[in-house]
Amino acid sequence: MDMGKQMHTVEKNNVAEKSNVKLESTEASSYTSILNSAIHSTKLTNKRDRINRFFYTVGEHNFLFEQDLKVENLPLTTANKVPHAPDWCIGIISVRGIIMPIVDMHKILESEFKKTKNKKNINNKEQHKSHFIMIEHKQHAPIILQIDKLPETVNIKDFTYAKPLKSLPDWIERTWKNSKNKLFEVNHNELFKIIKLANN
Repeated sequence: MDMGKQMHTVEKNNVAEKSNVKLESTEASSYTSILNSAIHSTKLTNKRDRINRFFYTVGEHNFLFEQDLKVENLPLTTANKVPHAPDWCIGIISVRGIIMPIVDMHKILESEFKKTKNKKNINNKEQHKSHFIMIEHKQHAPIILQIDKLPETVNIKDFTYAKPLKSLPDWIERTWKNSKNKLFEVNHNELFKIIKLANN
């Protein structure tokens, strides 16, 4: 074989090799793109599959917030006692210059959960640490609740709906259950009405 034909064959082989490398690179890039797209799609699906809700705890009971409530965790402060205050009122504190009552949720539940089997768990404060949360409801003045555990999040899709027991107060609209926990969905508008009535 003469030198010209030999060089032509080498160049042809080089072109074929470069073409194969480019093809393999394109295939790898395409595969990576598909993989990334699948991962992104999975993340979006997972986000769609979650419905996060906040709940707080009093005794052994977990109460869900409505999604349109504004809730703020407050530092635990010594409340100023109020003479002749209702049983549920621990006292008052000032939050950014606004005087607010503090509602002892244990006292509310003691009167509202009279027929439930878990009443003893409501009253057992010693096993819990108290916390203050301020709730702003569009139909009520801001109010502070004393609770046992700060609000946490839960994926409501991990629970199944169950009709609330007739013995539960009217401000509990529904119950959610799974194998480990139970959540009470609260209508805080109705709850705050009950608190106001208890003040009279």
